[in-house]
Amino acid sequence: MTVDWTLIAPEAALGPDRLAGRLQGLIEEGRLPAGTRIPAERELAEQLRISRASVREALRELELRGLIDRKPGRGTIVTGTTRPDLHARQLGDMDEAARLVHEVMDLRSAVEPPVAARAALRATESDLQHLAGLLSQAELERGRDNLAALIELDGAFHVAVARATHNPMLTRLLEATNEWVGPSRDPQYQSTERLVASLRGHRRILAALISHDSEAAAEAMADHLSEVQGMIIDSLGRGTHDTAEPRP
Repeated sequence: MTVDWTLIAPEAALGPDRLAGRLQGLIEEGRLPAGTRIPAERELAEQLRISRASVREALRELELRGLIDRKPGRGTIVTGTTRPDLHARQLGDMDEAARLVHEVMDLRSAVEPPVAARAALRATESDLQHLAGLLSQAELERGRDNLAALIELDGAFHVAVARATHNPMLTRLLEATNEWVGPSRDPQYQSTERLVASLRGHRRILAALISHDSEAAAEAMADHLSEVQGMIIDSLGRGTHDTAEPRP
């Protein structure tokens, strides 16, 4: 089905909430039927002449409402409006554990991309070497299927990005919120797919930091967190978890 995405540009320009509402309306009206592929974030942002961040937030909201499905390598697909199991996952209807995970990921999406952008501009050679060392250790532990070590290294990598800003307050912020972030790293939400995706995301973030490209660093961090959130949502929807084995 051919969709003229520019038709929603006037509404989209008002921000992510309005864009999400407009897209939901098109889905409910049947103008975006189940199976419709939504353009990639960058492409849709260019067509609508809005920021990629606005598109990302709108699509994240639609995913929370169960109206779209976002899969790495497969793109974003409209799922329709008849998925009560997912629709019930809007924040007001979530159980406490699911709500906490979604709130944590929302927090991370708000805080960590701009932190990565600052780190790209301020990181020293020592900072970059430390991050590269953490990533190398994670690659090693991945080969050992050491889930506990990978979870610890994941948190250490994100805190190290904050330290690379050389702003003690940002470092303390990441350290303080690490306890809140913990639920999103719970072993029940881990899978082989997620571990591989996390390492891939960290490699991209580090590459942007090495290049001192603040925009690429923020984008890499946002994409990484968005991919992780999609996998958590998918695991909640299945109710089962392809947890990486063996667990230590």
